[in-house]
Amino acid sequence: MQNPNNLSASVTKAIIWCVSLFFIVIGITWGIFNAFEDTDRSKNYVCQMPFTGEYKVWTNGGLQKQWWGNVYEYNKTYQINFTDLAKNEGGYVAITDNGTPAASLTFNDKGRGYLVGSLRAILPTRDSLMMKIQRDFGSADQFITSLVQPTLYKTVQACGPMMTSLESVAEKRTDLTNYLTDQLNNGLYKTVVVKDTVINDITGEKEVISRAEIVEDIHAPKGYARQEKESAFAQYGVTVDVVSITDIKYDAATQRQIDSQKEANLAVITSKTEAIRAQQKAIQIAEEGKAATEKARWEQEQIKIVEVTKAEQAREVSRLAAEKAEFDKKKIIAEGQAEAEANRLKVAAGLEYS
Repeated sequence: MQNPNNLSASVTKAIIWCVSLFFIVIGITWGIFNAFEDTDRSKNYVCQMPFTGEYKVWTNGGLQKQWWGNVYEYNKTYQINFTDLAKNEGGYVAITDNGTPAASLTFNDKGRGYLVGSLRAILPTRDSLMMKIQRDFGSADQFITSLVQPTLYKTVQACGPMMTSLESVAEKRTDLTNYLTDQLNNGLYKTVVVKDTVINDITGEKEVISRAEIVEDIHAPKGYARQEKESAFAQYGVTVDVVSITDIKYDAATQRQIDSQKEANLAVITSKTEAIRAQQKAIQIAEEGKAATEKARWEQEQIKIVEVTKAEQAREVSRLAAEKAEFDKKKIIAEGQAEAEANRLKVAAGLEYS
């Protein structure tokens, strides 16, 4: 009969072997799967190698040697939509709980608003730049929240003083897109404050408005002087394109000001239009009067021509009649003389005439 202690020991050893085998299988499986990484061509990867901490960058896709390092994944491009807003009694306020809030800006007339739109951030493919991004931010989420968003909001704020809130509605909306794209890629403009005296469209009174004017520099990118040597994005080899402004939401006070300015501008346009119409009407009446005078003069000339023609015709008829009478007279005289001569000749010949 088998000793119970020996049986218990055998069971214990079997359990230990099974558990050990299980962990060995798990370890081998983990080791196999973490020795290589199948990478996506549409993404960039930074692998931090074990022990040395050395970075390896993969940008071309395919099977890569991970060697049990930690792999960090980045998209090659990021579509950033800064659209989150909420409306309240004061107008609009940015939402910061989820997503990317709309970008606030203040115009040179003290109007305030929120820029709603999107942009595309393109990451570099150079190993050194991707290593710098990984070293400074540690993950794609931190890259977005610590670099992309703060740079976007700072740049939008810098664009506000270059225009009034009313100009941002229409005539400088395209400029705003250009300013934003250029500064994101090349750095903030160096500006000077310029004071302009303008006529307030609402009150009709003079007022002084301060605006930011870009300092030109033919040696700087795009011909404008910059506040910084290079943009925050350029330091990491990130470029920005497809900047789109879909809307600008204004706070209540600014919206009222814009509406009032629009109404004032419309009234000015209407007044100018009416003045132009009156001027055109006066010109039209004058032209119509000239046309009527010319018509009457033309009609009188036509009558005159007809009368002159009639008079000339009558004179010609009279002349012809006189000539005919003279001709008839001469004819009669000639006939009388001829007859007298004939009678004389008959007498001379001793003939009688009757």
